[in-house]
Amino acid sequence: MPFSSPSSPPPLARSPWIWGLLALVVLALLGGIAWGLQVTYQARAQEHRHQIERELLAISQLQARSVGEWRERRLLDAMALSDDALFARAVADWLHAPSMARQTLVRERLRILEERARYSAVYLVDTAGRLLLAPDGPRPGHLPDPEQQALQQALQQAQAMLVEPRRDAIFAFPFLGVIAPLFDGIEPLGAVWLVTDVRTTLYPLLESWPTNSRTAESMLVQRSGDEVLYLSPLRHRNEPPLTARLSMAQTDNTAVQAVRGGRGILYGRDYRGENVLAVVSAVLDSPWFLVSEVDIAEAFTDVQAREWWSLGLPIGLVLLLGGFLTAFWQWNARRRERRLQRELERHLRWLDTAQKAAAVGYFAYDTESQEFIISPMVSQIYGLPADGRMGLDQWTALLHPQERAHILAVHGQAMAERSPLRMQYRILRASDQQVRWVQVWAEYEKPSQAEKGSAPRMTGTVQDITERKLTEEQLAGYRSALEAQVRTDPLTQVANRRALDEAVASEWSRAARSGSALSLLMVDVDHFKAYNDHYGHVAGDHCLRQVAQALSSAVGRAGEVVARYGGEEFAVLLPHTDLPAALAMAEHMRAAVSALALEHRAAGPGNRHVTVSIGVTCLHPQELMASGAFPEAAEAARALFYQADSALYNAKKAGRDTVMACPATWQPLEPAA
Repeated sequence: MPFSSPSSPPPLARSPWIWGLLALVVLALLGGIAWGLQVTYQARAQEHRHQIERELLAISQLQARSVGEWRERRLLDAMALSDDALFARAVADWLHAPSMARQTLVRERLRILEERARYSAVYLVDTAGRLLLAPDGPRPGHLPDPEQQALQQALQQAQAMLVEPRRDAIFAFPFLGVIAPLFDGIEPLGAVWLVTDVRTTLYPLLESWPTNSRTAESMLVQRSGDEVLYLSPLRHRNEPPLTARLSMAQTDNTAVQAVRGGRGILYGRDYRGENVLAVVSAVLDSPWFLVSEVDIAEAFTDVQAREWWSLGLPIGLVLLLGGFLTAFWQWNARRRERRLQRELERHLRWLDTAQKAAAVGYFAYDTESQEFIISPMVSQIYGLPADGRMGLDQWTALLHPQERAHILAVHGQAMAERSPLRMQYRILRASDQQVRWVQVWAEYEKPSQAEKGSAPRMTGTVQDITERKLTEEQLAGYRSALEAQVRTDPLTQVANRRALDEAVASEWSRAARSGSALSLLMVDVDHFKAYNDHYGHVAGDHCLRQVAQALSSAVGRAGEVVARYGGEEFAVLLPHTDLPAALAMAEHMRAAVSALALEHRAAGPGNRHVTVSIGVTCLHPQELMASGAFPEAAEAARALFYQADSALYNAKKAGRDTVMACPATWQPLEPAA
C-alpha cells in the first residue's frame, strides 16, 4: 500500500484561491455579457425611437403642406373671381339696370362656381353687406358680423379676405368664408361670399394616416385669448368641431406648447392626459398649427417588451447552455435585424403612399457614383421608367436649356458648401417633352459614425408645381392690368390724379439728385361749362378726349406725363425742362388744340372754336439748394401745383387762349390741412 500522511490536505483544498479566481472569471463573463446586451438594447431602442420620430415628422409635414395648399386654393379662387372683369361687368349691368336676363347671367356664374369648385354656398352681396343673389335666386338677409368686417377690409384693400373657420346659426355645419371684392373699374360693386364646409374639404386631409394606429391623430389648433381652440374633430372625444377648448395654463399639453412657439418633435400630454409623442408644424400664412401625435405607450411599449425579452433570453441560455450563448445570440440578432428591416420597408411604403397623396417624391444623390436614387413619384414627375435610378447626365439632359447652367451652378454650390437647397426650375419631361415646373428641397447629409468613410449624399424632395406656377402667372397678369386701370382716367385714357401725384414725387426726387429743372403745365379748356350746356355732356366728353389726345401727341420723352387733373383741367409734367422750353411746349400744345378746330358757338364773341389756357411754372433744385430753402417732395409738389395754377389764373384773366408763366421763385406754402 502506498504511503500517505494523514495530515496532507486534498489538492484543491491546498489551493482555495482557485475557487475565488473562477468565481471572479464567471462574474466578469456574466457582467460583460449583461453590459453588452444592455448597450445593444439601448442602441436599438434609440434607433427605433428616431425612426418613429422621423416617420411622424414626415407625416405631419405632408399634412401641414396639404392644409396650407387648401387655404391657398380658397384665396386663389377668390382673387381670380375679383380679377374677372367680365363677371364684374355683368354684376354692374344688373345693379344699374336690373332685368331677369341679367340676373340669370349672374346666377349662372354663381352656380358654376358653387358646383365646380365644391363650395357649400355662394352669395352676391352689396357694399353694405346685404345678400343680393344666390345661384337659386334672390336671397334676403345680411352678412354675419365677422364676414361684414372682412367685407369692409376687402373693399378698402382691394383684395380677398378669409374668415377663419367657425360656427354660426346661419349654417348647420362649421364653415370657412372668403370674401372676394368686385369692382367696376375703381368703383366698388360689392363682393362674392364663398362658403366652404370644412367637414368635407378640410377635415379629410387630417384623417388619412399611413399606419394602422389605435391612438395616432392630427389636429388643427389655434390660440383664442387665454385658451387653445381645437379647429378639427378629436378622435377620442365626441365633441363637435370648433367647440373643444383648453386652458393655456396646461403647459405640459402639446397643443399649448404649439401655440406658445414649440416646433418639431415634442413630448408631453394630450387633451386626455396621456403621454404622447407629437410633431408640431405651422400652417403657412395662417394662425393654425398642426399637431400630429401618437401615444408613447403604443409607440414604444411593444418594442421595449421585445427588446427586454431578447435581453433576458440570451442571459438564461448563457446560464443553461454556456458556450452556446454566443452563436444563439448572433442568430437571434440577425433575425431581429431582418424583422426591423421589413418594418422599415413597410414604413417606407407607407411614406411613399403619403407622398403620392401630396404629389411629392423623394430622392438621394450619391456623389461617388453620381447617381440619383429616386422614388416612383419622382420617376413619374420626370417622365422616366420606374426603375428607381437616374444618372447625373440623364438628369442634366432633362433640365430646360435656358436654365441649365444656372441650375447646375446652384446645385454645385449647395454641394460644395454643404448647405440646404431650395429651388424652383423648369424641366422637359422625358416621356412627352412637356415643360413642367418642379420645386426641389434638399439637404446635405453627412455620413454617420457607422458609415464613416463613405461618400456624402444629398437627400430631398421633388414636387410638380406646374399648375401653381400657371396660376401665379395668371394672377400677376390680372394684378398688372388692375394697376394700370387704377392709374388711368377712364374717360380720356391719360393718367389720372393719382398717377400724376406719384410721378411728381418721383421726378422731383430724381431732379434733386441730378440738379435738372422740373416744369409743370396746368391746362384748362376755355368756356367748357358753356360748351357742355350748349352741346350736351356726351359732346363734352368727346371734346375732352380730343383735347387729351392733342396734348398727349405733343409729349414723348421719358418721364413726361399728361394727366387729367379734374373736370376740364389737365396737367403736364416735364422733367429735365427749364422755363423757356416749358413755355415753348405750352405754346405748341395750345396751337395743337386750336388746330383741332372744334366748333364752340357758346365761347363768346371773337372766338368760335375750342381753345385752352395754360399756366407754366418751373423749379430748379440747384437754385433752391444755393438759397438754403430746398423743400421736401411733398412741399415741392404743392408749390408746383400752386404756382402753375396761379399762372393759369393769370392766363384766363388775360383773355384765355394764351400761355402765361409764373416766376421761377420759391414760395414756401402753409402745410396742407
